[in-house]
Amino acid sequence: MKKHLIFLLPLLLAMLACRTLFPDKAIRSTPTPPAVATPVLEATAFAPTPGFTLTRIYPKNGALQSQLAAEVKKAKALGQTPFVEFDATWCPPCQAITRSLADKNTLMIDAYQGVYLIHADVDEWGQEIVTSVFNAENIPVFYALDSAGKSTGATVGGGAWNEDIPENMAPVLKKFFHP
Repeated sequence: MKKHLIFLLPLLLAMLACRTLFPDKAIRSTPTPPAVATPVLEATAFAPTPGFTLTRIYPKNGALQSQLAAEVKKAKALGQTPFVEFDATWCPPCQAITRSLADKNTLMIDAYQGVYLIHADVDEWGQEIVTSVFNAENIPVFYALDSAGKSTGATVGGGAWNEDIPENMAPVLKKFFHP
C-alpha cells in the first residue's frame, strides 16, 4: 500500500499544482468521435487559419500504425507534411500549444503552415505507444512521419524550449516542421 501512495502522492501534487498555477486556463476537449471515422478537430477552435490541419486519432478506431498510415494519405492529398504529436490534456506545454493556436498567435500559425498534425493522447493510447517505435516518455513529443506513417527519426519534444510561450515554442517548432 505504501508503494502505491509513494507513486500517487507526487502525481496528485502535480495535478494540484497545475490547477493552482493555471486556474483560469480552460482545457479544450474534443467530443468523443464516432466509432468509424477519424475526426478532424473543430476548425474554429483548432485550425485558426487555412494552411495546416490538426486532427486527433482514437484507439477505438483501430491500431495506432494503421491510423497513422491513413492520416498520412490524407496529408499527402492536401499537400501537407505529416507529423504526429503525443500529448495529454493535463500537460502544461500541450495546453500552451493548444491555447496559442486557438488564440491565433501569429508566430505559432506561421510555424504550423503546411503541417498536417495528428494528435494522439498518451493516456488513451497507453501500452500501444510503448510497444510501437515511438517514445512518448516526455510530452509533448513530435515525430515526422514517412509515407507509411512511421517515424522518419526526426523528433522534437517540449523540453526543446524554455517557458511555454509562443515566442519560445514557435521558433523550435518551425525549425522542426520546416528543416
